[in-house]
Amino acid sequence: MQSRKLIRKAYRLNPACHIIVTGCYAQINPRQLADLPEVSLVFGNMEKQNIVSMLPELTPANTPGKSIAPLDKIHVADISKVKSCPDLHISSFAEHSRAFVQIQTGCDSFCSYCIIPYARGRSRSVPLNKVIEQIKDLVAHGYHEVVLTGIHIGNYGRDLNPKLTLAQLTEEILGRTKLHRLRLGSIEPLELSDELISLVTENKRICSHFHIPLQSGSDSVLKRMNRHYTADQFRRSVETIFSQDSKCAIGIDLISGFPGETEQDHMASIKLVEQLPVGYLHVFPYSKRPGTSAAIMVDQINPALAKTRAAQLREIGAKKQQQYIRRFVGTELEVVVEKARSDNSWRGISAEYIPVSFPCNDNISGKCLMVAITAVHKNGVELQAAHCN
Repeated sequence: MQSRKLIRKAYRLNPACHIIVTGCYAQINPRQLADLPEVSLVFGNMEKQNIVSMLPELTPANTPGKSIAPLDKIHVADISKVKSCPDLHISSFAEHSRAFVQIQTGCDSFCSYCIIPYARGRSRSVPLNKVIEQIKDLVAHGYHEVVLTGIHIGNYGRDLNPKLTLAQLTEEILGRTKLHRLRLGSIEPLELSDELISLVTENKRICSHFHIPLQSGSDSVLKRMNRHYTADQFRRSVETIFSQDSKCAIGIDLISGFPGETEQDHMASIKLVEQLPVGYLHVFPYSKRPGTSAAIMVDQINPALAKTRAAQLREIGAKKQQQYIRRFVGTELEVVVEKARSDNSWRGISAEYIPVSFPCNDNISGKCLMVAITAVHKNGVELQAAHCN
C-alpha cells in the first residue's frame, strides 16, 4: 500500500523523526499502522485536531515507534458515535489564493463502493455561526473566494437544531458576510433543489459552477452502487441548470469498471455524457475498498478493462471541456489570481472553474480581476487573456 511505502520512506530519510499517521486509513485500520515499527502515534479523524497537545508524549528518549507498544500508539475512537464536526477553523491557506471551509463531514448514504461512512462517521454539520465566523475571518485575511467543502454538503443542516438547508446556509453567508465570491463543492443529484439552483444561477456572488457525481449512466449499475436516482433523473437535473444558465460550468464524476458493468452499461454512460451539456468530467477506474459491499461482489471487472473504459470517457470529457471553454473567447471573465508562472504570466480560476493565464508584470497574487479572453491555450483546457488592468 502506498501509505506504508511513504511511512517507510520518511523513516529512511530521517530515522530520528517521529512519524504520526492520521486520516481514513488510520481510522479504519489503526492496528495495522501501529504494528509498523516506524510509526510513533496513530490518530483517528476526530483525534487529529488534538495532535499538538499529544506531542509531549514523543520525547527524545524514545526511539521512534520501537519503544512504544502498538496499543499505546493508537488514539482512535468509534467515529460512528460522534455527533459533532472536528473544530478545523483555518484562517490562511499556504500557496492558495482561494480558501476552503468545511461545513459538513461524514455520510449516511453507504454507497456500495465507498468506505467514507466507516472512516468519517455519520453526516454532521458545522453550526451556522461557526461557518459565518470562519468566512468573516478569511475575508479579513484578504480572501476573495471561499469554497464550501464536505463529504456530503447537500445534506448540510439536517442534524442541526433548528434544521437548515444548504440553500439557507448560502443565503446566510451572502447576507452576513462581505465575501466577494462563494463556490459550492460537490452536491448529490437529488439534493439540487430548485431553490439552490436559482440561487447559483441568479446571484453573481455565487460561482456559476456545479459539480455533481453521476458515477454511471446505467440504471442497473446505479442500483448496485446503492445510488438512489436514475440516469433520467440526473439528466433532468442538469437540463434544469442549463435552462437557467447556459454558461454554468457543470462537472460530473464517473466510475468505470464497477463490478458487473457490461459493455452495454458502459455505452449507456457514454451516450448520457455525450448528450449532457457538461463542461468537464472526473473519471475514476473502479478499485476495491476492503470492507465495502462492492469489494465482494461477483463479476469483478479486469482492472485493465476498467482503465480502457476510463480512457474512453476521459477522451469524451476532453472534447466536452474544449467545446465549453471556447464559448468564452471574446468575453470578459472574473478571475481569482492563483500563482505566477516562469514566463511572467499569471494563472487564475474563473467563476466558471476555468483556468485562465495572462501576462502581468505586477505582483497580483490573490487579487480578483476582470480579464478579456482572447484565445484557448495550446493545451486546450485553459483560456488565454489579455494583459490585466
